[in-house]
Amino acid sequence: MKNKSTTQDKLLQATYEEVYQNGYHGTGLSAILKKANVNKGSMYHLYKSKKELMLDVIEKVIKYNISIKYASLLTIEKNIIDELLSIIKDTSKFNFVKGCPLNNLIQELSPSDKEFKSALENVYLYFEDIIKTALDKAIELKEIKQCDTKELSMFIVALIEGALITAKKSQNEKNYLIVINQLELQLKSL
Repeated sequence: MKNKSTTQDKLLQATYEEVYQNGYHGTGLSAILKKANVNKGSMYHLYKSKKELMLDVIEKVIKYNISIKYASLLTIEKNIIDELLSIIKDTSKFNFVKGCPLNNLIQELSPSDKEFKSALENVYLYFEDIIKTALDKAIELKEIKQCDTKELSMFIVALIEGALITAKKSQNEKNYLIVINQLELQLKSL
């Protein structure tokens, strides 16, 4: 059973890396298999298709990466907004050349495939929910005034994603930070 898990992990990571580099449509199954050092039979034992593999990448890699980056907000007990801003301002966690993997996939796959759209939307909503939960706690702690945290979380996630694509277009983190600094002003005004 351990080999199955190791094979699956290698396939998930290789698919993530290849698709992040080349896009879903620009990545062939042979490139994934080569990078993972897995044969086609082993892959088909785990997944029926490249699409099924990619759906698993969305759930197990993309969603996990969002969790790693932002879920710490759910465990802190004070200074929620400061911690949120600290996480968002940590540019070492972003790639301003390739952009955001979630954003890239939404742009490439959501318009043309309902299953991809649904899987990607679930991850995006998960991201929003982490932010909403943190904002609810910030209100409870009186760090910010009462507001519609669902709408504010949508705004914050959209702004982060927009800031990332703004930086990607110029491949310059300075443009990302300009947008995030404006977000900070808005949050501090609450």
